[in-house]
Amino acid sequence: MINLTSVLTENTHFYKEHYIEQLKPHLGRPYVSYSTMESWNEYREDFIKEKLVGLPQPFGIYKEFGTYIGTAYENGNFEHENKHGFIGQENIDWTKYRQEGDEYEKLIIIDRGDYICVGFIDKFLRLGDNTVWVNDCKSGGAKKEDKYSSDEYKQVTLYSHALEEMGEKIGRTDVLFIRRESSHYKPPLKIGKEQFYIPITHTKEKVDKALKYMDKSVKEISEIKSVYDKYFAENKKINR
Repeated sequence: MINLTSVLTENTHFYKEHYIEQLKPHLGRPYVSYSTMESWNEYREDFIKEKLVGLPQPFGIYKEFGTYIGTAYENGNFEHENKHGFIGQENIDWTKYRQEGDEYEKLIIIDRGDYICVGFIDKFLRLGDNTVWVNDCKSGGAKKEDKYSSDEYKQVTLYSHALEEMGEKIGRTDVLFIRRESSHYKPPLKIGKEQFYIPITHTKEKVDKALKYMDKSVKEISEIKSVYDKYFAENKKINR
């Protein structure tokens, strides 16, 4: 039995009208997101503190910057709140990256039997040959693009696989990379003028590797959560 830190309920933050039809059949099932898998594999100590112990972790300024860019990508403008005073908005012309028929934050679900993976495609577009374009938007400083052009990055591959399971044919997969200038040492963070697409090759071999990565991550998370529940969660109840 898989024991994850999240279970899909009607109170889950993304259980909203637009997605209910897709999500409702999966109510009560444990779920994982790509960001949860990344957190487990790259920032394990922070994952344990936040997801198991329940200690709030500081929401890093770079993550805030990425969220700010992602919201602007979805909306096509920078009219939303900018509480950290990010600058450089004039360096992006969003009309260059938006096409008629774009769908943003498209829900995908990968059913792995014991659990599901839930994700949201930054931009989905049906192309003229009836194939689909799966695009993710990322930001980062110098050399950060190397991560997204390597096999280490699996998000677009998993999301494309989910669409294939729904009968779609994948025509284009890539990342729109937005260069970030400055750092937390020299704030404010700035949106750079350098923006480009990073092609992501979509193959069955890459899908198989990504699914193995996901299953392995979920198994490890489940094992540590079960240990935590056995030795610590019960003690919390006793000591109340």
